[in-house]
Amino acid sequence: MSNPGSVQPARSIVGNYFSGAGPLVTVVIPTYKRVALVQHAIASVMAQSYTNWEIIIVDDGSDDGTVEAIHSMNDSRIKVLEMQHVGNIAVLRNAGVRAGSGEWVAFLDSDDEWVPGKLELQINMLLQERKRWGYGRFELMNKEKHTIPNKAGTYRPISGWIVKELLTTEASVNIGTLLLERTLFEEAGGFNGDAKLLYREDYELVLRLAQRAETLALPELLVRVREHEGRSTNAFDYGHDRTASMYDYFIRTHPGKELLKIARRRMAAELTDSAVQRIRNRNYVEAARRLGKALINGDNLRHLLSAIRRGFTIPVPPDAPS
Repeated sequence: MSNPGSVQPARSIVGNYFSGAGPLVTVVIPTYKRVALVQHAIASVMAQSYTNWEIIIVDDGSDDGTVEAIHSMNDSRIKVLEMQHVGNIAVLRNAGVRAGSGEWVAFLDSDDEWVPGKLELQINMLLQERKRWGYGRFELMNKEKHTIPNKAGTYRPISGWIVKELLTTEASVNIGTLLLERTLFEEAGGFNGDAKLLYREDYELVLRLAQRAETLALPELLVRVREHEGRSTNAFDYGHDRTASMYDYFIRTHPGKELLKIARRRMAAELTDSAVQRIRNRNYVEAARRLGKALINGDNLRHLLSAIRRGFTIPVPPDAPS
């Protein structure tokens, strides 16, 4: 395998596989009012060493010239799916997958960029190892495209059956590195469009994929994630609630006792942290509800009391959400 610091694909075993029968890979890029950034995202796909792909740009009702700019790129492999604004990225991604025809599906956020050999390396390795889905390393970059510290911690390429590792966050899958068979995406039911999961819908999908098939994790860098003020994950409040909802959905899949115990413990921790935020914002009724649910799902009383102290001892930000 190549140096973990870069993507240097070995001899291709796919070439232009199925080049005469349409694209092998459908790349779905949802976007909303990011006319400059989305063009960079598209350019990173066009720069791929593997070229048998199509891009489905799912525009969420932008009015900043996004559609016109993409059409001006004049590449028949790039298609624009114009939608009325829904503000739900799961809905957009599902629509993009349906609009494509590739046997494999990949995703790229409109503010991120792939490294040039991403597709060739990943599709080669997945076909060679006969795995139905895979992921790889990502890094954060700032506005000037300089690498910055990854807030998610150190990436670990864990292959095989990784449901437990995903639950404990030992394994982490960035959506921009995900590549999977279309049939697996369909079997799993696609992204869950429940608004409670907004910005956690990728994690919830990956858990369902991991229950259905082994994965192949690559140590190589595959995508660069842009950290900026307009990044979606920086734009919502009470993220702990959304993560708790994600674990709640996993619990409904009736996993085994070990996984159920882990999921309930993780959900309880997220609910407790959400309660801390609610206390700081003086929303005591909602805080009490979350603490009660956390207790039911296995959080211990000492941790709950500690959370209450944290909520009352840290000042409330003047612009905190109510």
